[in-house]
Amino acid sequence: MKFHLLFSLITISFSTYSQSPITIGHTETIHSEILNEDRVLEIYLPKGYEDSNKTYPVLYLLDSFLNFRHAVASAEFLGFDRRIPEMIIVGIRNTQRNRDLTPESPKLDLSQRERLGTVGGADNFRAFLEKELMPHIVSTYKAAPYKIISGHSLGGLFNVHTFFKQPGLFDAYITISPSLWYPNDVISQEFNDVFPNPDKMNQTFYMTLANEVSGNMRGNVIKLSGEFENYINTHEDTGLRFQYNPMPEETHLSVGLPSVFFGLRFIFEPTQYKVPKTEEEIIAQGGPEKAIENIVTYFNEVSETYGFEVTNEYALTDMGFALLKHEDFKHYALDAFKANLDAHPKSYDAYSVLGMAYEKLDDFQKAKENYEIALNMVMKTENPEWQFYKSDLDKIEKKIKAKTDK
Repeated sequence: MKFHLLFSLITISFSTYSQSPITIGHTETIHSEILNEDRVLEIYLPKGYEDSNKTYPVLYLLDSFLNFRHAVASAEFLGFDRRIPEMIIVGIRNTQRNRDLTPESPKLDLSQRERLGTVGGADNFRAFLEKELMPHIVSTYKAAPYKIISGHSLGGLFNVHTFFKQPGLFDAYITISPSLWYPNDVISQEFNDVFPNPDKMNQTFYMTLANEVSGNMRGNVIKLSGEFENYINTHEDTGLRFQYNPMPEETHLSVGLPSVFFGLRFIFEPTQYKVPKTEEEIIAQGGPEKAIENIVTYFNEVSETYGFEVTNEYALTDMGFALLKHEDFKHYALDAFKANLDAHPKSYDAYSVLGMAYEKLDDFQKAKENYEIALNMVMKTENPEWQFYKSDLDKIEKKIKAKTDK
């Protein structure tokens, strides 16, 4: 009897626990006067969003029903790996996909028009994005000015059309196997005619292509790629960045996930800083103090370019550890870690690495003080690696005791 009662309680306990939802976002509905319909949005907000006072770049995701989950996963993983900043993702559910994502085309033959149904609404849909959706996101969320759009297939066609018609609407484009079989006069135009001021072009355009074999889609994608390359190569003053990444091992559907993953990496590649590691590299930058100053300056400039704060925490941390490895420079490591703490006073890692520096320099008491702060801060979070911070504190306390006893 006791066994059955215990088993029942355990079963109830596991049943209750197993029903806790795992949530990656929420939905909301806005009404569009331009499209004369309601549109459902899927919204992802990064961890810690509610308690943060910073702003975040926004990824606008077409075909959200198919792409929202893997885009969130890619953004979270790349953020965890320090490859990209945290971001807001706004997925846009479809109502009439073919209508919204295609430009009007007199060259579309009758059979194609019958198969696609209502087409030609790309300009109207772009107006909805610019005049209704974006203002709503800016007024409702902590949105930075930096905007990315990701479009797949017909969504990629929409990206290309938008770039030619209104390139500044988005700062970056992830264009995935674009349906350039669709008759679209814009891609036959000369880049120099469409973009006569290369010094004002600061967008990033990333494009992929799956194992597409039918029609002239592949040829038009390759042609467009060549136009981008020629334009950039002949205009040294342009800020336009472009990468074409063919993925012949992927299908038209599967290409979506790796395209978003690698597209985000390419867009935020300039946020990756090469920290000088060797004595020669540090001296070449003007010495330890100048090397630290260079990091702060670089990230201030990058933050200004992107329009939101791009963290310098990891670069300053790496700089500190690099300095610790060189006998002549190791005392400068404290300057790097203190600069990091000044910039990120709410970071438990900033206290932790400063503690490590003091420990390396045999100042055990200051190491302990910083380890204690780090542990107290990390215990208030859900970080499963809190034991490492506890281990650091235990270890330094043993060193202090051994030194005192001696």
